[in-house]
Amino acid sequence: MPLCCCWTESSPTSPSLLAGSRRGRRHRAARRVYKVDTGRLPDLEYLSLRGVQWSWAAVSSVLQCASEVKHLVMKIEFCGDFDVLQPFPEIDLVDFFNGHPKLAKFEIHGAMFAALCQKNSLKNLDSRFCIPCLEELLITVRSPLNAEQKLSTLESLVKYSIKLQSMVIRISQMKNCHDAADDFFEEICKFKYINYRKVRIE
Repeated sequence: MPLCCCWTESSPTSPSLLAGSRRGRRHRAARRVYKVDTGRLPDLEYLSLRGVQWSWAAVSSVLQCASEVKHLVMKIEFCGDFDVLQPFPEIDLVDFFNGHPKLAKFEIHGAMFAALCQKNSLKNLDSRFCIPCLEELLITVRSPLNAEQKLSTLESLVKYSIKLQSMVIRISQMKNCHDAADDFFEEICKFKYINYRKVRIE
């Protein structure tokens, strides 16, 4: 299926970028993205990356160009090139937020959140590290795999986001009959109870 990318700018005072395909007036997620070349995006405020499959080179390219973004949506199901579906490589949480210091609203879904949980750079953390501008988080969790790392990442996001007002954890498509899913959901409920002023579950 050929890919059509649509880049939109909402207004000069609030620039936004949506990567996807378009039919008529409706945007829909791009099925596959292999390469993106945007150049620097210093004034970008809103960036939405959506689709079934993006190559990691394409994801990295856009994120590096959008270091000043304030609202980021990452909803991509798989990584890989052409017809080979692969999980996302490990994303260093500290490097990610250091590279996007103005990020105020962040929506991250499924496999991409799992990738953010894998590389444990928080063990040898510089005491000066913080996430300075993040206020709103929407995290979709779709699997109980690597539950300990995911919980650790949630805790770190609350701890180091000094302006955090709201974290929404959306539980999606986990089988309730599975013991691991039940245990994971119970741990998330405990986490929500401890951080009840900021965290809610959907």
